[in-house]
Amino acid sequence: MAETGKVLLAIICGVAGFLAMSFWGPFSKSRFDYASAPMEEKQKYLESKARNMSRGFKLTAGNSSEISNTYVDAKTDLVSLTITLNKSGSIPASELLTARNLLMKTACSLTDRKLLTETGFKLRIRYFQANGANLMMVEANGESCAPYL
Repeated sequence: MAETGKVLLAIICGVAGFLAMSFWGPFSKSRFDYASAPMEEKQKYLESKARNMSRGFKLTAGNSSEISNTYVDAKTDLVSLTITLNKSGSIPASELLTARNLLMKTACSLTDRKLLTETGFKLRIRYFQANGANLMMVEANGESCAPYL
């Protein structure tokens, strides 16, 4: 496997792992009614999920990448993560499409269906090369996840 393929596989495995660790449990079998909760409770809930994502990511990503920024906003129902690769180099466009599709499928299948379909919730993940160049972005929401639900 080419070096770029190894980097891509590390990214996919790391992100899939942290998504699984953060979405299984409260996101997937939640007793918390996000749709009707007060704004302050929604913010705390999303912040808790973002912390779990960060912990899970650190446990599964290895040395391939790191979460360089996290943003949570209950007013817009958004959890946004910025992930920066630790290794320089580029990934061919054909591999990016494969990675993007796998990440979307993983994010959508592990996020609570009710959260996706009955609220405006969005999980946005942005990827950057080690040199700061934009690599890709995925956003799991009700519309983008429709093919996976």
